[in-house]
Order: sequence, then C-alpha cells, then structure tokens
Amino acid sequence: MKPISTSTAWLSARMVTMMPTKDRDDRGEGPVSYIAVVLLIAVIALALATSDVGTTIKNYISSAVKQVWDNGTKSGG
Repeated sequence: MKPISTSTAWLSARMVTMMPTKDRDDRGEGPVSYIAVVLLIAVIALALATSDVGTTIKNYISSAVKQVWDNGTKSGG
C-alpha cells in the first residue's frame, strides 16, 4: 500500500473541516411539496392533452420548417 504524503493528508483534513455541517432545522422538502409538483404537472399535461394546443404548435413548427426548406432550395443550397 502506498503511503499518503503529508500535503495530501493536510489537504484532505482541511477539506473535511471546511465542509458545512447540516443543521437539524434544515431537513429539505417534505412529501407534500413533491406531491404538489407532481399534481401541478399532471394538471398541465391534462390541459394540454384535452386542448388543441398541441396541434397548433405542430402546425407552427411544420410551417417554420417548410419556410426554411423553401428558402434553402431557392438559394441553390
């Protein structure tokens, strides 16, 4: 096994002491927050699925691609 050099040991010890300790009051997000986000995404997905926004977006993108394609073929490219 290779011995650890003094500088590596010092650097490792220094990095460990510089790490912040976790506060007991800081526990992160609770399950209610995650459920709220999932429900919000589900409602948005349902609204988009039941409307014709998807068709409008598809038609807009198709039109833009057609314009780019037509301009490219006119310039001889």
